[in-house]
Amino acid sequence: MSLYTDMSSALSILTEIKSLVNESGDDKLKANTNNDLQLLISVFQNPIIKTIASVQDSVSELSCQLQEHPSLLPVDFDISPVTGQLVLSLPSESTPYHSVPENLDSDQIVPKISNSSSAESSSPSSKESKSLIKDISPTLLPITTPSYAVEFQKAVEEASRGRKIHNVQLFKPEGCSLGFSVVGLRSEEKGELGIFVQEIQQNGIAARNSSNFCQYLNFKC
Repeated sequence: MSLYTDMSSALSILTEIKSLVNESGDDKLKANTNNDLQLLISVFQNPIIKTIASVQDSVSELSCQLQEHPSLLPVDFDISPVTGQLVLSLPSESTPYHSVPENLDSDQIVPKISNSSSAESSSPSSKESKSLIKDISPTLLPITTPSYAVEFQKAVEEASRGRKIHNVQLFKPEGCSLGFSVVGLRSEEKGELGIFVQEIQQNGIAARNSSNFCQYLNFKC
């Protein structure tokens, strides 16, 4: 139960108790309890206290949402300054996943998996690429522990299947981009395949840090 709901329940109980005390006809009981009851009722009715409780609930909900959606960015959520409620803008399940544009250089393209008959007669390099994607995308358990960084590293190592992993830390000046974009791929047979580097901009931060940036599995920015 949320803090805001608990406060509303407490206010309702206190109001009922005050009403019963007033109806009892016991002047001594009224004198001993009315002031304290009225003080507590005033606190729970205070709009500022209500907003603080709502903000507390929003922070707790945001923590849960970040565990469920680790890719959330600061622009994807906000807390209303008026009500204190959490405002989320979760990405839809279909939008992040799209086909790779045709005008990319050949060494920057991640093959699209298809169920069509033409996919069966693809070139050897395409078959090797699909085999590689199959190797690096095993079924992984969701990350639910608080130590996200440790669990994420373990998940990357498991997905790499013994391949060498480079952890790259990029320092981004304010107002500048990291100089690379990513794309999410989906297979009709296997579902979501993961996130891959789509393009590295020349003379960008990513390009300056490594010429083999596309091979890295773990980006720590």
